[in-house]
Amino acid sequence: MDCVICGKQVVNENNRLQKKAKDHLRTTGELDVKHLWIKQWKICYDCSEAHTNDDLVNSSEVLQKIEEQKKRKKQQVKAKRKNGPSGVARAHYIEKYMDYATRKAEEDGRNIAKSPRLINGQQYDDAYITYVKSHISTAVLIVRDMVKDIDTKGKWIDVRHLEERFLSHYNGDFSFIIAELFSRKQKPIYPKKMVHETDAEYKNRIAYITWQTATADIDQQRTEGKKGDVYIVLPCLKNEHESMYDKHYIVWDDKRRHFKRVRESDQYVSIIKPPKWRYDIVATKKINHQQLRYIEKNLSKVVSKTREKNGVMLSLFSPQNPQKKKETLSKLKKGTKGTKE
Repeated sequence: MDCVICGKQVVNENNRLQKKAKDHLRTTGELDVKHLWIKQWKICYDCSEAHTNDDLVNSSEVLQKIEEQKKRKKQQVKAKRKNGPSGVARAHYIEKYMDYATRKAEEDGRNIAKSPRLINGQQYDDAYITYVKSHISTAVLIVRDMVKDIDTKGKWIDVRHLEERFLSHYNGDFSFIIAELFSRKQKPIYPKKMVHETDAEYKNRIAYITWQTATADIDQQRTEGKKGDVYIVLPCLKNEHESMYDKHYIVWDDKRRHFKRVRESDQYVSIIKPPKWRYDIVATKKINHQQLRYIEKNLSKVVSKTREKNGVMLSLFSPQNPQKKKETLSKLKKGTKGTKE
């Protein structure tokens, strides 16, 4: 407790302060204002010595000091609420805010090749909804929009195989894509935008019609025995904001009992920037259907090789030349003999 007159902390050193109240009660049988305040720890020993009971009740100077202390106390309480908890408790709440802000930043990271969300899923069949939500739709966008070495104009893109990068924590991180391109024999017929339809809804409807036409056209060409050009694409997912941080200015929200972000404050914490993704195309290669059959037949081996290497290379998708393999083994044997000699 602090003294209501001087503001100093009330200390009962050697019990001499409370002894005053007890002695007065024993002598008079009742407590006046001064000794009642002593008992309630409202005034310190020095003020109890300096002021009489009449001073506490009638002195305008003393009453003014008491009012000043009340105002100062209110300001301190207000400042404490504004600044929030201190010490270990403050560190705990700051850590909670940082955990929340970091998680939010990670959730806000958007993959640049991510398909637009469906506005109204009831308008589409299950196969299309599955396609949009799958990684295949992302792979199609990568091949169409980001691989400069492949001309996809007038082509349908059919993803033959897609492999996620081994032990990657990021959604949409692919080690390789194998895509087959078919000429567009069927042309989609796009309706006009309806009056009540938003731009996003119309864009979704156009994408759905395109997918329906592409699926039907590719199926028809496969039925007729036609084959398209096949490509291997090695993408690499990059975060442009890697190891970058934002300053979050924070203040204490006493009502909700947590720190919140504001535009200006004398306190800030460093929070990781929301990821900004891009795909770098490491390599692209056109292969024939004989090579495709080899990859599909030995797919488990190919995938195992990609998991053994830090960086996926195009050579992993081709069978090793037997002659070169013999030459390599021969060189290794000669090297071993030379070491022994």
